[in-house]
Amino acid sequence: MYDDVPKGGQSVLIYRIKAYGSFCTCVKYMSSRLIALLAILFTVGSIGAYLVFANLSASETRIVCPKDGSPYVWTPIGSRSENFNWRCLHCGYGWTKSYPEDIYQKWRNTFLEPAFVRDYTLLYLRTVSGYDVPDPLTLNWTGGRQTPEGTLGREDYVYAADGIVVSVSYSVVLPKNVSYEIKVEKEGSLLWAGTLHRRQFLKGDASSSNELRTVYDYYGGVGVFEKDIHVVATNGDPLLLRDKYKIVNDYWRMLRNNQTVKASTKDYISIIISRGDQPTGGYLLQVKSFSWLESYPVKLRFTVNFTDPGEGVPVTEALTNPLVLIPLGQLSPGKYVVEVHIDQYILTFDEEGKPVYTQLQTFKEEVWTLNFVIE
Repeated sequence: MYDDVPKGGQSVLIYRIKAYGSFCTCVKYMSSRLIALLAILFTVGSIGAYLVFANLSASETRIVCPKDGSPYVWTPIGSRSENFNWRCLHCGYGWTKSYPEDIYQKWRNTFLEPAFVRDYTLLYLRTVSGYDVPDPLTLNWTGGRQTPEGTLGREDYVYAADGIVVSVSYSVVLPKNVSYEIKVEKEGSLLWAGTLHRRQFLKGDASSSNELRTVYDYYGGVGVFEKDIHVVATNGDPLLLRDKYKIVNDYWRMLRNNQTVKASTKDYISIIISRGDQPTGGYLLQVKSFSWLESYPVKLRFTVNFTDPGEGVPVTEALTNPLVLIPLGQLSPGKYVVEVHIDQYILTFDEEGKPVYTQLQTFKEEVWTLNFVIE
């Protein structure tokens, strides 16, 4: 390149400067075209990447069988294989995958339609537990909602097909707290009874697997218990005394007469949480969680949901008193404090008739407290 250039120092320098300028201009020109091409490629690539990630994101919004798209899927909740080993109860396909926690919790906490619970239960019994039951998706089911007239806060469904009868009952509470009570009968005999709570099947009485037992009533406590926490001391488990009272209000009056804030170690201690008398039905109460904090004084901490009927929600025109009885047992000597942390909701129904719960936002959490002593 430089063989034909003059040998004079300044001339050589000027030539090289001009040559270098031409080279830069060429590079600059080529770079602008190259940059434009790269920009196009980057844009196309970005759109493609966006579509790929969007599709991945869309596919992760639900947990279904990757083989046939069935929603009847199961994982062994409570074991090390939870949210890892999966099984389709419909086609039997198995796969291993850990879904994102928000997607997994959404799957566990969603409300399940009673007909879905019916089929889900039979498929579980058929595929996982080995029961001799037909494929529910091939049966012609009859029946449906069987909730007694005037019953509020609870739903009952009964379905029948080819000698199989499935009963599904549940309290109308927040979807993630719904516990479906299920009975499966075959040819007139009880085949299986249990509960389904947050996608976990529990055989038999669910209360046997939970130290906290609860008994709800909406009418028996009318005019008996005021809106508050009540500590009750009886000679034995109050649940075993219920059958002795033919009139429900008499049972609750007996408990009120045993109300105290000072009891002995021989007494059977129970907690009653009451919302007080309400003008109509539709006012609900549900214990969401319970914890026992070893401190001084010992703290019994409850988290509860209070739900009120929204505008247009049909209610019974009768006085109600939503309350819950929580038997605890005999307690050790010492001081105790009961704390009830309250979340409040308004219940309405959407266009499809499904319940919608709207939480009331407050600046300060509502907490009830009550102190009592065991001597």
